[in-house]
Amino acid sequence: MANTISQELMAQLMAESSNDPFLTLLTLSHETFSDDILLVNNSVAITSNSRVFQPFPVKIRLPNDDDETRKEFVIQFDNVSLELIEEIRSVTTPIGCKMEMVLASIPNDIQMVQEGLTIQSINYNSKTITAKLVLDNFLSTEISSEKYRPTNFPGLF
Repeated sequence: MANTISQELMAQLMAESSNDPFLTLLTLSHETFSDDILLVNNSVAITSNSRVFQPFPVKIRLPNDDDETRKEFVIQFDNVSLELIEEIRSVTTPIGCKMEMVLASIPNDIQMVQEGLTIQSINYNSKTITAKLVLDNFLSTEISSEKYRPTNFPGLF
């Protein structure tokens, strides 16, 4: 899905002040979860495309926009209620994450989307849960099935 800025978002961005918040909808998914975890960085629940996102205190740091480093998002959740940590502790394999950005006034119109994110690591304490999400772990991807060793390719060494 291409991220095309709508006229509504453009008007909010260009305005001197705005009363229409730009919200991030998070969908956390894992095969062991009974259902996807739907969260929004808002004080009230938001219904977007027939899905209800529950309010949850979340801070999101977007990755650097360059071609040299991998795309790494950082999400920090408040851990005061301990609701989310129980689900996270129950899994040992990667948790999938989808981020959708919407204007509060038109939550069914997805302004931006980032799919295919995977939680790489989680750190938590009594107050916060910090998750590092990666888009593509291309730095760890093997390019060839061959292993270049002196016994296989003596002319290279």
